[in-house]
Amino acid sequence: MKVIDLTAPRHELRVRIDPSPAYDFLACLYLLERSEEGLGFEVSSDWVERARGALGADRRADLALFFPRFGPTLGLVGVLEHAPGLSVRAFIKRIQSTPAEALLELMLAGALPDRQELPLLRAAIGGSREAIEAFLAATHSEADVDSLRRLVALSPSEAKSRLIRLLREGYARVYAHEEARIVPLLEQAAATLARRAASSSGTELVEQATGGFVLEPGASFAGVVLAPTYFFRPYNLITAYQGIRVFIYPIESSAAGGVPPELLRLYKALGDETRLRILRLLAGREMYLQELAKALGVSHVTALHHMAMLRAAHLVQVVERDNLKYYRLRVDRAREAAAQWIEFVQG
Repeated sequence: MKVIDLTAPRHELRVRIDPSPAYDFLACLYLLERSEEGLGFEVSSDWVERARGALGADRRADLALFFPRFGPTLGLVGVLEHAPGLSVRAFIKRIQSTPAEALLELMLAGALPDRQELPLLRAAIGGSREAIEAFLAATHSEADVDSLRRLVALSPSEAKSRLIRLLREGYARVYAHEEARIVPLLEQAAATLARRAASSSGTELVEQATGGFVLEPGASFAGVVLAPTYFFRPYNLITAYQGIRVFIYPIESSAAGGVPPELLRLYKALGDETRLRILRLLAGREMYLQELAKALGVSHVTALHHMAMLRAAHLVQVVERDNLKYYRLRVDRAREAAAQWIEFVQG
C-alpha cells in the first residue's frame, strides 16, 4: 500500500496522505454509534442496522464507551504515526503492542485544549478520583465529560482489553465483509488527492479534501494527516495526536441514478428553513457555532448538525481561529451549483 508524503519546502504545512483502511475502519465503528435518522449519512440505514445486529449488544456497549459522540478518542490513530499504510489487521496488532497507558493518553489527550495540561491526564490514568476530576475540569467545553469519566475510571489494562476485543470483533463481524470492495476506493481517493498536490499548497489540499476546512497561517500543530473514508460520507472526522491534526475525509461517492452526489447534497442542504436562515446570517459576517445557535434559538448539537450538512454541500467554509471554529459563506458555490444543474438537466 503506497503512502504519499507531501513534505516539501514550497508547502507551508506538512501534509501526509495515508490510504490505510484503519482510519475508515474506525470511522465505520463511529458511524455505528453515531448514525441516526436525519443526519444524512450516505451509508444506508438498513446496512447500519444489520451491522449493529452483527456486532451484538455487548460490543455495542463498548462502542458507546470508546466512541462517544462528543469525545476525542479517535486520537488512537496516533499509533500509525511511524507506520502509515497499515492494513486493519496490522493496525489492531499495533494497538496490541502499545502500552495500555499510552493508548489511553492518545485517546484522551484530545479532550484538553492545551497540551501543557497533559500531566493532569497522566495523573488521572489509573489514578485517584481527585486526579480524574482534576483532569475532567481541564477538558474543553465541548467534551463529553460523562463519557470521558467512564473511560478514564477504568484501569488501563481493562480499557485496553475491552478496546482490542471491540476492534477484533468489529473487524471480523462488520468491516472484513466490506474490505475487498472498499480498500481500492480508498486507495484511488488518496491517489487522486496526491495528484492534486502537484499544483496545491498544503492548506489548499486540506480544503480540497475536506470540502471547506481552512487552516490559517500560524496553525499551532506540527502537521496534518489526510486519510479517506467511505463509511462516514459526506462528513469529516477530525482528531489529533501529539500535535498532529488528522482529517478523515469523505471520498467522492458514485452518482445515484446518474445524479451527481454533490448536487444531491446541495439541494438536501438547501431544503431546510433553518439552514437557509444560517446562510443569510453568514452572508453578513463570519460566525462561530455558539453565536449561530443563539441567533437561531437552537441547541449547540442541532446547530452543529446543520453546519455539517452545509459544509458537506460546500456552502460554507470552516476557519479555526483563537480556539474557535468560525463559519463563513462560500459565495462562489451558487455559481458552481448553477453550472452543475444546467449540465445535469441538459445531459
